[in-house]
Amino acid sequence: MAALEPQYMTILKKVLADRFVPFLPPLLDAKKSAADQSAKQLSRAFSAFALHKLLDLTPQIAAAAVVDDFQDKGIDAIYYDAKSETLYLVQTKLKESEQFKQEDVLPFCEGVRLLLKQDFAAFNANVQNRKTDLEAALDSCSHIKLVVPYTGDGVSKTASDALQALLDDEDLDEERLAKQVEYYTAAEITRDLLAEQAYQPVHTDITLHKYEKIETPRTTYYGVARLTDLVALHQNHGKALYERNIRYFLGSSKSDVNKAIKATLHDKPEDFFYLNNGVTAVCDLIDPKASKSGVKKFKVRGLSIINGAQTVASAAEFVRQHPGKSIDDAKVMLTLIKAPADGPFGKRVTKARNHQNPVQMANFASLDENQERLRQEVAHLGFDYHYRPEVVAATGAKAITLDEALRALALQQNDPRYVVWLKSEPARLANPDSSEYQALFPAALTGAMLINAVLCHRAIRPLVLGYEQTAPVRSQERLVYRHGVYVITAAMMKRLRNRLGAANVIDPATIPALISQPLDQLRQEMFDLAGQRLHFEGPLAYFRNQSHVTAFLADLLEKHFALAADPAIVPLRNIHSAADAYPRKRLIDFLASRAPQL
Repeated sequence: MAALEPQYMTILKKVLADRFVPFLPPLLDAKKSAADQSAKQLSRAFSAFALHKLLDLTPQIAAAAVVDDFQDKGIDAIYYDAKSETLYLVQTKLKESEQFKQEDVLPFCEGVRLLLKQDFAAFNANVQNRKTDLEAALDSCSHIKLVVPYTGDGVSKTASDALQALLDDEDLDEERLAKQVEYYTAAEITRDLLAEQAYQPVHTDITLHKYEKIETPRTTYYGVARLTDLVALHQNHGKALYERNIRYFLGSSKSDVNKAIKATLHDKPEDFFYLNNGVTAVCDLIDPKASKSGVKKFKVRGLSIINGAQTVASAAEFVRQHPGKSIDDAKVMLTLIKAPADGPFGKRVTKARNHQNPVQMANFASLDENQERLRQEVAHLGFDYHYRPEVVAATGAKAITLDEALRALALQQNDPRYVVWLKSEPARLANPDSSEYQALFPAALTGAMLINAVLCHRAIRPLVLGYEQTAPVRSQERLVYRHGVYVITAAMMKRLRNRLGAANVIDPATIPALISQPLDQLRQEMFDLAGQRLHFEGPLAYFRNQSHVTAFLADLLEKHFALAADPAIVPLRNIHSAADAYPRKRLIDFLASRAPQL
């Protein structure tokens, strides 16, 4: 079993510090160093987090259950659930890579024995202060359950054997003790952290007039729906209603189609049905209910509108802007398909139905599960990742767009073709079916990596723009910086590799001072090299040529990384293999691996 991955440990510690530490009982020993106290607080807060997730407790109530401190006899939290008459005894381990071992379990087993005997004298003040409540809980509970949350890579056999020996000990004479330990693992912690930022599934009722049903190959109902019913869904559920759509609402000011929708609703709502293509939704479950006079009601679970978001959202915007105007006469064809939105069939339907509309290939990134995972991770780290187009422009230091992510991640690649593609055909990088896109967004890419790439790219670009603006007007130098911006950025990103791959988010305020001097040196080296190479072509044509850029970047990296004397360079320069994934792969990879890290 895998341990909690570093990026999720970073997120977990942030959640613990922000949400649970403020409500913990005070530490009994305030003489410890600040660092020791901080680490102890996070460890204590992990117990509260586990109770919060497992029992749906508020952070305040979960934190109040924590007894973890010195002299706790291995018991980190005690919580009594009066409704289920269950007493929970918790021991946690917040370690990134260590197993839950026998040495961790033995004090817990001792503490459980003492508590069941109601021998409170050996415990710390956190337990003794709750003596009356604990005696009452032990007297009235019907179940006692041991809970072991941990972030490491499993529970050792000796540890599980020790716990089982405790549970099987007949001398305890405690039949209320559950015979199985409840473990809360790294995989479940990851699931629950991501779920915090996920859109909640839409469960609702749908009414169709003049409906028909198709049984095979997919259960499908279609019929006429009142547009006001769909507007109400939009008002109640917002973006969650369109979780699997390729775009959010683009706004009536940016779309002629959306303008036409609102015009029809204003002038002739009764004609709306004839002028609109309709709405398509997928659902996890469609449960038919009462039918009367040709009107059928359905209870649906996991509803997601996959085509027609602009129709519904435009109508909702119209209702908001014209509160006195009735659209009761407006109707729309609605198709309900029973199919998980995130399953292969749901994705096929989404893609096919939206291909009939004028959409950009990048919009289909919304069907990539990786993008939603990244959005959730990024949200935990205090940023907003917008991988679908929407009416509200993503602005501010905390907002990241798909286009910005594509450029930043492309410039991290060793493959020199990405530098050229950004200049000549950036659309190929945004196609989710392309190998180029898939290389940019692998499963191993974390939210912190994405943020760090964007932050570093944001810091580099204005400096290079400054070089361009201060260079003489109409000079070769100015054009070199303008058209070679991706080359110089790709070279500098290689010197930030360790920071880009960290589990923590870089402090953006520190980046300019970190890169300004080496970037200025790189600028001069690039300009000098351009003076030697650009004799017969202008910078625009030169930096759009793949073979030119590959050779130029290799020489620039060799110069900037001070590798001219490295004996490995010459033989690598002479290797040209068609079997390599990209031109000069072995040379470029070697140079990139030797980049001095900032």
